[in-house]
Amino acid sequence: KGIELGEGKCVGLETAVENSQILVVTEKGYGKRTNVCEYRMTHRGSKGVKALNVTEKNGSIVSFKIVNGDEDLMIITEGGIIIRLAVEQVSTTGRVAQGVRLIRLNDDQKVSNIALLVKEEQEESGIKEYNIEETEKNKEE
Repeated sequence: KGIELGEGKCVGLETAVENSQILVVTEKGYGKRTNVCEYRMTHRGSKGVKALNVTEKNGSIVSFKIVNGDEDLMIITEGGIIIRLAVEQVSTTGRVAQGVRLIRLNDDQKVSNIALLVKEEQEESGIKEYNIEETEKNKEE
């Protein structure tokens, strides 16, 4: 027996090192980073450690990942919307905080999963940035 779930459910498993952080994302688009040192060690068969204050506002935990802060986060919704943001933009808060809004969702949408990506240098990857205002201006001309 690994964990005593009670009425809860298991959403994942990660192996952490001492100086890393845990990124938690909820179904209603909220998330936060917390230092691993804020979590106490437990034994096999325990009930675990609370990672986030789950409320009606933020919803249930969808996924969590171990991060260093130099990755990019992709958030994927059930409706197929994907956004990418730097993990360093996600606030670092305490273990039982609710988190901050990462993605704005309609009432009927939910986050389905998250993924971590290694940041790439834009010159190396061939990605070209466009300024939206300049693009619209060029279309008019």
